[in-house]
Amino acid sequence: MRRSGMPVAVRFMILHGLVGFGLSALFVAAVLWADPGGVGSLILRHGGLPVIAMLWFFTGLTFGSVQIGAAIMLDDGREQGPRGGRRMRLPAVAVPARAAARARR
Repeated sequence: MRRSGMPVAVRFMILHGLVGFGLSALFVAAVLWADPGGVGSLILRHGGLPVIAMLWFFTGLTFGSVQIGAAIMLDDGREQGPRGGRRMRLPAVAVPARAAARARR
């Protein structure tokens, strides 16, 4: 159901994508601070803000995608109903279907 005019699936993806970009900011800060193999000082000395922004953006895409995927995989399947209650799931029922087939030769 919609709350605040935005579909639930869109809010779910935006929220978890933002979490991934936040984790990406922490990761980039850790790389610049820890300076593994001199990468942080190389970026700060020769790259500057555009390189840091690109590193943040592309790791944010990666971390955001992983966060969305993990959130979907870890979802327990219980959905909230329109008024906060649990939505009842109906059992799957097999339905026989007939299909016309050509005669064999």
